[in-house]
Amino acid sequence: MIDIKGVEGRWGGIEAVNSEMQKSCILVLVTLTAAVIARPQPPPGMPPVPPHLAAVLPKATLAELEAVHADSSLSELQKHEKIDQILVNLPDEIHDKIPLPPGFERLSAETQQQFRSLHRDRSLSFQQRHDAIRRVIDSLSPAEKALLPPPPPPPRQ
Repeated sequence: MIDIKGVEGRWGGIEAVNSEMQKSCILVLVTLTAAVIARPQPPPGMPPVPPHLAAVLPKATLAELEAVHADSSLSELQKHEKIDQILVNLPDEIHDKIPLPPGFERLSAETQQQFRSLHRDRSLSFQQRHDAIRRVIDSLSPAEKALLPPPPPPPRQ
């Protein structure tokens, strides 16, 4: 409650009320802004091995990937490069079991095969593979692109 005793005249009382309302509005805005800024942020670094991938990998390969994830001496880009080398060198029978990322299974069989071929191509570096996959995605129709999840951010150097 706002105490307007001692305020001279009718308009002085309203001005005091308006001033208090402005202060309250500012306090609410500052509080809301702080709440938005303080919301939980995604953890830094790479996400864990996706469950759909972990389910089909040999235990030794999964342990290798988790060791790379946990290696704080590597940059995010170096981690991606090491993980890429581990995955591209898996035997074909393991590659055959690895499902495409969520959403990609709804693309045409031809497009799915392009992605599978790129993931198995040992002649490509991580960056070349990433660029080739990006070109395939960029060539998709808007309807096909709508089937895919949003792309992850590029790896940080």
